[in-house]
Amino acid sequence: MDDTEAGAVQCPNCGHALSMWREPAPRMGEVAAMHVADAVASWPFAGTVLGLIAAWVVWNVAARPFEPYPVIIFAVISAVLATVAALQGALVLLTQRRAAQRDRARDGETLRIAMHAEVDLHRLEEKIDALIVRQEAAK
Repeated sequence: MDDTEAGAVQCPNCGHALSMWREPAPRMGEVAAMHVADAVASWPFAGTVLGLIAAWVVWNVAARPFEPYPVIIFAVISAVLATVAALQGALVLLTQRRAAQRDRARDGETLRIAMHAEVDLHRLEEKIDALIVRQEAAK
């Protein structure tokens, strides 16, 4: 982030830019991915999936409407769960990428503030040294 960047607030004493870091607005696809990831990464979703699987297995074993062999049921369930896992992996990567970009921007702002603070400390040190020299010369 540059000192001359629009929206930067200036220090009233020395004029350097103060930290005004703002999280960049997410794009529409990122917002959708975050909403889906929030819904999928929840206990209600996991409970619903497990409940549906248990109900389907019980229904297919007890009533036998679809498959006469329970092993085929487990093959279908594993295929469905593998598809869900593959989609969740992409969502996790999208949200992690967004979080990493946000962290990099925040780290850059922290570095900029630390550099300004160090410069300010060096200025203060020089002024204190000058005052000490003046005080010793006045004695």
